[in-house]
Amino acid sequence: MIAAQFDAVIESAPLGIGLFDLQLRHVRVNPVLAEMNGLPVEQLLGRTPSELHPEVGGEAEALYREVLDSGRPRRDVPLTGAVGTRPGELRHWNVSFFPVRHADEVIGLCVLVADVTTERELAQALAASEERYRRLAEDLQSSLLPPHLPHLPGADVAAVYQPSSARATVGGDFYDLIELDGSSWLMVIGDVEGTGPVAAARTAAARYAIRAAVVRTTDLVDVLRTVNEVLLRQGAPNGTCTIACVLAERIADRVELRVVSAGHPLPLVLRDGTGAVEELGAPGSLLGILPGIDLPVATTTLRGGDVLVLYTDGVTEARYRDGEGAVHQFGEEQLRSVLAAARGGSAVDVAAAVEASVMEFQRGRRADDLAVLVLRATGGS
Repeated sequence: MIAAQFDAVIESAPLGIGLFDLQLRHVRVNPVLAEMNGLPVEQLLGRTPSELHPEVGGEAEALYREVLDSGRPRRDVPLTGAVGTRPGELRHWNVSFFPVRHADEVIGLCVLVADVTTERELAQALAASEERYRRLAEDLQSSLLPPHLPHLPGADVAAVYQPSSARATVGGDFYDLIELDGSSWLMVIGDVEGTGPVAAARTAAARYAIRAAVVRTTDLVDVLRTVNEVLLRQGAPNGTCTIACVLAERIADRVELRVVSAGHPLPLVLRDGTGAVEELGAPGSLLGILPGIDLPVATTTLRGGDVLVLYTDGVTEARYRDGEGAVHQFGEEQLRSVLAAARGGSAVDVAAAVEASVMEFQRGRRADDLAVLVLRATGGS
């Protein structure tokens, strides 16, 4: 009765099941394994895998012998190949091998085979699709950032952008540096809510609205009001945007700054003479919500060696979870410490110090986009 039930289980199993003797000949084959071989059961019995399918059969036999010699099973071994009766059809299998014992002596082998061709092909197609999407996201993201930063007399500049590690998509952080004439420039950094194509469209709208607006005016409030109107006309839900704009003008050996922040983290200034780090400006209204916005304007002066740092909240809100589950945040105070320690460095040095500190804090995994734009006054006329 039990033997009959066991036979019924083997015959109806959804996996290929085969029993082999010590010479690796088929002794018992269920219908699923026969179908995988492309031959009826009677043509399999008494023959070895390599006799039936020289390439993949030979590879399988090497595994059979390993299990017979060691007496230890092997599970979930991937095999790929074509059976002799279907030479042009590449298949993928997941195979487990178990020694068969009698009185503690290995007398044969039981093999369980699952055809995973469909799953493997779907996984490969998904991986290829994800790679194409990742490349598209990278191309789209790069199109929303300046291809290079201009050379600015009397200052050196640097920028860092790092997308989130958690997704292969377009983030909402962006920056820009627009040369207005030989002695003045507009620095922009912003963060559009969300990710993906919708965020990309709003980022592009904000960036190009700024570039269009500065053709007719350098009044920062007017520039950001134009951006606000453009975003409101787009009418996308959950489409808020924060932007900080700095108008920098070189006059003799100094750089004069005018700053407006529309809901964005306020820029920081590192003073070369004292090492002090100052917050610049006052918070203004978010963009893309209401027609009326309040945008305070602040001013300051950079002397030789002073550094202006614009950044997104991917810096100060960087987090990591420790072994006890507590969440730690990078925060503005730590950013100030990093800047103070970078005193005397170039714009590239300062940007790199911020990036490296945030990456180290997050153990190399970024939960959010990160953008940093740095200008250092060199004191030259």
